[in-house]
Amino acid sequence: MKFKQSKEKERQIILDVDLDESDVAPYYKIGYKKLVKKINIPGFRKGKAPYGIIESQYGKESLLSEAMEDLISDKTSEAIKESELESYMTPKIELINFSPIKFKITLPLQPKIEIGDISKIKLDKISDPDFDKLIDEQIANLQKQFTTWNPVEKKSKAGDLVNINIIIKIKETEVLNQPNTDIVLEEQNDEFAPGLIKNLIGQKSGDNNSVELKISKTHPSEELADKKGLFDLTINSVKSPNTPKLNAEFAKMVSNNEIKTMATLRKKIQTSLEETHKQQTETEYTNNSISQLVEISKIEIPPLIIERETESEIQNLENLSKQFKMSLEEYLNKNNQNLDETKTAINTDTISKLNRTFLLLEVCKQNNIEPTDKEIVDTVQLLVNQKSTNSQGTQLSKDELRAESEYRLKLEKASKFLFELTLKNIE
Repeated sequence: MKFKQSKEKERQIILDVDLDESDVAPYYKIGYKKLVKKINIPGFRKGKAPYGIIESQYGKESLLSEAMEDLISDKTSEAIKESELESYMTPKIELINFSPIKFKITLPLQPKIEIGDISKIKLDKISDPDFDKLIDEQIANLQKQFTTWNPVEKKSKAGDLVNINIIIKIKETEVLNQPNTDIVLEEQNDEFAPGLIKNLIGQKSGDNNSVELKISKTHPSEELADKKGLFDLTINSVKSPNTPKLNAEFAKMVSNNEIKTMATLRKKIQTSLEETHKQQTETEYTNNSISQLVEISKIEIPPLIIERETESEIQNLENLSKQFKMSLEEYLNKNNQNLDETKTAINTDTISKLNRTFLLLEVCKQNNIEPTDKEIVDTVQLLVNQKSTNSQGTQLSKDELRAESEYRLKLEKASKFLFELTLKNIE
C-alpha cells in the first residue's frame, strides 16, 4: 500500500491511497465467504461450493466487490495509523478506481480556535420594561379569562361575543362553510378578513347578511389568502360580557383563595415579571457576548464537519416531510419555502452554531471548566426522562448519555462564565 499525504488545508488533510495485488489478495477469500452464502451452485449445498468454482463462474472482481467494505475499512485504518494523524471524526472515503484500487481519505482535524480578547466585548444595556403597564395587561387578561357571557336579545356591540354561521364563496365556489363559530367583537379578531368585525357589530340573533371582504394575505391557506370573497353571515346568538370587578374577590378568585387583596396580586405578578425579565436579559447578554466573541476570534472548522451537520439537519426535515407523506420539496412549497434557499439557510445556521459550540468548548478547555459528577448524573437522568435519541432516532446508550450530558453542561457553564466576565462591560 502506498499513499500520498496532502498539505493541511482548512483543517483537513487528504490521503490518496494506492493498493497493489499483495494488499488485495487476502480479501478474495473474504469476498468468497460472503458471496457463496448468497448463491446456488448446482450439485452443492448453499454455502458449500468450493472457492475455485465460485471464482471461475463469477470472477475475481465479484469476490473483491463483496469484500470491498472490509478492504477499504482496513486499509483506511492502516493509512491513518501510518500517517500518524488523528481524525477528529469519521473520515470521508471516496473510491476513485476499482482496478487497480485507488481511494481518497479526507481527514477532518481538530477545529482550531484562537479566542479573542474578551475585555473588548461591549454590551448595550437592556432597559427595564414598564412593569406597571405589563401588570395592567396581565390583570386585564385575567379579567378576560374569568369573564362570563350572558345571552341578550339586542343588537351586538363592540366587546360582545357572537356565535355565527359563516359561508365564504370565491367566484361562486364555496371555500368555507363553518357553523357555530364564536367571535369576540374586538379589533384584534379582525385579522382574518379586515372589516368582518365592523359588519358583525349592530346585528342581533337571527340576522343574516352578505358582504364582500378581502381575506388577509397572511392567511395560511393559499386557496384563501389575499382573495376577495362573498361572506354569508348568520347570527345565532349575541352574548354580553360580565367582567369581574378588580377587587379583593377577584384576587381570591384568580389565585384559588391564596391571595386576599389586589395589592398583593399586583406584587406577585410584578415579582414574576421581574424574574422573567431577569432571565431573558441574562440570556440576551449571554448570546450577545458569545456573538461578539465569535467575531473577534479565529475559528477554523473542517468543511467536512459543516457538511455532515448540514446534511443531518436536512435529513431531519426530510423525515418530517415523510410524516406528512410528502417529498421535502413538496413540504417546503406547502410552507412557502424554497428548497435551495432552505438548504443555504441551514448551511449558514450550521456554521453559526458550530462556531459558537467550538468556541465555548475552547473556553472550557482554557479555563479548566468541568462539570461535576453529580451534575452529569443529574443531566443523564434528565435525558433518560426525556427519552433522548441520537441522530438515527434510537435511544442513547449509557456512554452516549454521559457524553451528551458532559457536552451540554460544558456549553452551559462556558456561557455562564462569559456572561459573568462581560457583565462589567455593559454600557
